[in-house]
Amino acid sequence: MNVDNLFNFALNFFHQYPIPVALGALVLCFIVIKSLKASFKLAILLLVLAAFFYAISLFSGVLSTGTKNADQMIQKSRNVID
Repeated sequence: MNVDNLFNFALNFFHQYPIPVALGALVLCFIVIKSLKASFKLAILLLVLAAFFYAISLFSGVLSTGTKNADQMIQKSRNVID
């Protein structure tokens, strides 16, 4: 997933649900204004979680390729044995 796909997803989500997005933005603005230190901690937590899920998505692609190749090799071995 690249930045363009993510931006298009966010824009489409905003167009489909404008009121909940606006309310969410107002809540985030209130949190930032009310307690700046807590909002920075929340932002750092969200960035760490985003990086974690991005890394998992990268590893899942690699693992699926490895599993596919292993299944192909097992099938080739079974064909040779039979």
